[in-house]
Amino acid sequence: MSSNSVNIELRTMLLNFVFFLTLFFYAFTASQPLFYWMAVTGASRNMGAPAYIEMRNRIDDQMRKRGPLVYYSTLVTTLALAVFATIQGEPVVRMVSYIASMGLVTDIMLMMKGNIPINAIIQNWTPERYPADWQIYRDRWLKIFGYRQIALCIGFFSLLAGAVFK
Repeated sequence: MSSNSVNIELRTMLLNFVFFLTLFFYAFTASQPLFYWMAVTGASRNMGAPAYIEMRNRIDDQMRKRGPLVYYSTLVTTLALAVFATIQGEPVVRMVSYIASMGLVTDIMLMMKGNIPINAIIQNWTPERYPADWQIYRDRWLKIFGYRQIALCIGFFSLLAGAVFK
């Protein structure tokens, strides 16, 4: 086996490993909107203010602790996949990694501009003390999160399609 074919094989293995890591971290990131779509959105709409505030604040506390690591890992691996796919000349993987990157960046922008500011407002509420129009905040939060769900699911499903059809 020539050194050139060994080099190509190593680069292919590296691309596959980065693709695996990207799918792994993207799955963690996309699981939140999928779970919201399946259960949490409907449950949120059926809760009274005290229960909703308690749930929203507990989820926000956990996401502040764990979310950044997952998001940074997803962003780094998705961008690395785009770079390696471009270097390797893998057009399908390059295309799906670009779509996944755009979905993730869109999600992050919507989160930073929409959901996080609303979370900060809700963090100041207690189950005993909240504004009369609390449902407006909840509905706005869910609407923005709905757009995030679409962006992340497009990105994740593009990666899955790329893994199957590459």
